[in-house]
Amino acid sequence: MKKIISMIIAASLIVFTFSCGKKETSVGTKTFDVSKNYNICISSSVDNTEFDAMRKGFVVGLKDLGLVEDINVTYHYENAKGNESYARQIADAFKEKNPDLLVTIGSTATEAIKEKFDKTPIVYLAVSNAERLGYCDADGNPKGNLTGVIDSQLFEEQLDFIQKNYTDVKRLGIIYTSGNNLSEFFIDYFKFYATSYGIDIYTVAIKKADDVQLAINNILPKVDAITLIPDNIVDTKAKEVVDAVKASNKEVFGMAISHKNAGANVAVERDYRFVGEKAALLAKEILVDGKKVSDVKTVKEDFKVN
Repeated sequence: MKKIISMIIAASLIVFTFSCGKKETSVGTKTFDVSKNYNICISSSVDNTEFDAMRKGFVVGLKDLGLVEDINVTYHYENAKGNESYARQIADAFKEKNPDLLVTIGSTATEAIKEKFDKTPIVYLAVSNAERLGYCDADGNPKGNLTGVIDSQLFEEQLDFIQKNYTDVKRLGIIYTSGNNLSEFFIDYFKFYATSYGIDIYTVAIKKADDVQLAINNILPKVDAITLIPDNIVDTKAKEVVDAVKASNKEVFGMAISHKNAGANVAVERDYRFVGEKAALLAKEILVDGKKVSDVKTVKEDFKVN
């Protein structure tokens, strides 16, 4: 008897209706369009707090727009953990999923997916150098099958924070991974803005995570402080960098929550869920509204929360 009652309750909660070819289901008090189940593949470049927040923000954002996991959306999620080779393997695996949409978080994942998919719509997140990589033009108009959300890195805010609060910092060091396009992009911008703040930028490149300690020893005598920039490999050693620099009585600055969690001073905090929510709006335009990627302009936000 209890089983029969449970079945009746379940039937009352989930009701399917057909109207003018449109299939709907009601779950509780909400009604969802289930005419199509969207297949979305998400590839993340690294496993960190910011990227995870973006992914969750995207899923929640789509849910608020009526696209809900296990109702009318199926997600496939993988993380490259900073490994370019693995990112390409993920892209190959996603081809078998026949996705309606690809979501990429970070440059490593985006580049790998872009190489394998030239027609399926791609919405990227956390690709600050999108124009430099050829994903869009200077006005944010998409190129090819990609559009997305560009989160400004607030270089001037960071340098202004250092100048006002740490007046003795005149030489700022950056450790980065050689060949990392995003890191090189950050360094170019830091050098461009730093001169107007009376700060010189010194850099040292590494090839692998095990090189970080040697890089610290190399650059510390030359600088007054270190600033961490988003770099997949260096970020895995952020705590090691912070501990080593502070042990020498010098300051460490950062640009992300993961840097702050490691002990670095961060000028501006941002809520990265907003990046995901913005990306969800773009995805909805493509999937539900039927817009071409070329008509869905990239969005640029700084997502400051202080």
